[in-house]
Amino acid sequence: MGASGWRYVAPYQEDLGAALQALRAAEFASGDYCSPTEWGMPAPASVDELFENELYWEFLGTNGTHSVLDVGRVISADEDHGFGTLRPLAASVIQAGFGTDKPSRANFDAMDSETLDALDQVPRWSGCCIVLYKDGIPDEIAFWGVSGD
Repeated sequence: MGASGWRYVAPYQEDLGAALQALRAAEFASGDYCSPTEWGMPAPASVDELFENELYWEFLGTNGTHSVLDVGRVISADEDHGFGTLRPLAASVIQAGFGTDKPSRANFDAMDSETLDALDQVPRWSGCCIVLYKDGIPDEIAFWGVSGD
């Protein structure tokens, strides 16, 4: 199948890790991801079951969900990307890439996936995030990445 790029925008909250977990829960509930049921497996009851039950580990390791479900934790902007991680862009990268230190939803929506991925050289099975502003106030969080196989 190959890897898939994905992008989401979620309501702002100060804790990026909590925002990521809320987004993952919403994506799981929506069913809009590659599910292990497509491999003839039973549907997991929760995000936790999908990642903690060894029944699904081969599916996750060889295919993945092709969605934000494939990243599980936020790291700091100065850490190297790792498998299943999401990294906020550094302030200097935001300024250089968006032309402002407070990008808006319109700034984010105007960028195609290739341009976004190039801002931070996003490797497969990881992603990035930035806070989006409305009238200079944090309003949303944009998440994007590449996962699946």
